[in-house]
Amino acid sequence: MPTATVVIPTYNRPDHLAAALGALAAQAEPDVPFDVVIVDDGSSPPVALPAGPWPFDLRVVRLPENRGRAAARNAGLEHAHSPLVAFLDDDMRAQPGFVRAHVAAIDPAGRDVGLGRVTFHPDVPRDRLTRYLETRGAAKLDAAEPIPFRYLLTWNSAAPTALLRRVGGFDERLRAWGGEDLELGWRLAKAGARLVRVPDAWALHAHRRDVDAVWDVSVRFARESLPLILEMHPDLVRELRADLLGPARYGGRTWRRRAVRLATAAPLPDLARRLLARWPSFPWPMALYHYLIASAWRRGLDRASPAGSGGTI
Repeated sequence: MPTATVVIPTYNRPDHLAAALGALAAQAEPDVPFDVVIVDDGSSPPVALPAGPWPFDLRVVRLPENRGRAAARNAGLEHAHSPLVAFLDDDMRAQPGFVRAHVAAIDPAGRDVGLGRVTFHPDVPRDRLTRYLETRGAAKLDAAEPIPFRYLLTWNSAAPTALLRRVGGFDERLRAWGGEDLELGWRLAKAGARLVRVPDAWALHAHRRDVDAVWDVSVRFARESLPLILEMHPDLVRELRADLLGPARYGGRTWRRRAVRLATAAPLPDLARRLLARWPSFPWPMALYHYLIASAWRRGLDRASPAGSGGTI
């Protein structure tokens, strides 16, 4: 029986998938057996696996239509036959010892959830945005600091199969990037789970969005997923700063909220976005990228507001 099942969701990226599988094949070790489940999330044409043989059992689960990362990961979880599930995105290149590190760190009978280390692939151009993205989330914390639930990213992660099934897996209504991870992280935390670092489970990220794409996915997350998360879990309104960034229904009319809303109102974020895109290698302070994402959340929340654009401060 394999010690872990690596689940890789994919959609219309055959070259990335082939490279991800090749990286996994290069590190297969007889004493740490694992299998791999590819979830084809409605790709057109359907996924065709590169010619084997492979040093692990490899299966493809095909969804008839594109249903998003949450549904794809749930399908992989359903087909996992090992006590530990490792999630890996198709644009990740697992480095030697990846599976071994997750297996050694995570007790399948426990409630720890492992977060592997992610850095950009050498082929990805380096600039200030790259540096910012590599130092977000758990990467910005000291090694001894506990990791908050909201820093769960399943692109390189591992968790007990039984724990994931017990909390119900991913919420498939959340399709905007990152929403399904954040919401699952909250339910795991409520179930007593703990996020832990697994630095030796290292993967190279072979894809990077530019500033405009980061803005777009952040706006979409706040417009489509964040309101649903806050509806399901209203105790997260302050935790996720919707009380300051969102319409009045989230935070009332406090002076602090008015100040934050003024600071994130157009055209200031649009000017910041143009500057960051025009001069990507200028030594911009990391706080400027924080500001950009906060402003994107504010815009997305406003567009999700029942009032339409939500321009009211």
